[in-house]
Amino acid sequence: MNQDLQYLLDRRALDDLMAGFSDAANRFSPEDFRRLWADDATWTIGPPVSTTFTGADDIVAAFSQLVGNRWKFFLQMPSAANVVDIQGDRATGRAYTNEIAQANDGSGNYNFALYEDEMVKIDGKWRFASRNYKVLYLDQTPLAGEGF
Repeated sequence: MNQDLQYLLDRRALDDLMAGFSDAANRFSPEDFRRLWADDATWTIGPPVSTTFTGADDIVAAFSQLVGNRWKFFLQMPSAANVVDIQGDRATGRAYTNEIAQANDGSGNYNFALYEDEMVKIDGKWRFASRNYKVLYLDQTPLAGEGF
């Protein structure tokens, strides 16, 4: 296959991988979330959470706890400004996102964040090898609106 075509196919698949993360979170789909990760992946969430999860099963368990049990309303809106560097079956990337959420206790969460990613192609499918989440701006003022 021509290198330019392969690059375009890989780039599209990597954009889909990044968008799939937000989609699985917004719909709270642990099954779809699991498909995004290599078995030995790591997911680091920086301050204020400050923790790292290792292995796809632990990552999905953390996702279920962090997203599924805490929020009355949650929406992650990824930016289209993804930067990706593809080197064969490995890639690195940066992706920006905006989240708005209302916790079950009434507190709010409005943030802008950066994902620093390492991706790997396994059996022809791109997966996260590591995903490092860094909050750039955080406002925890209770939300005035209501989620539906």
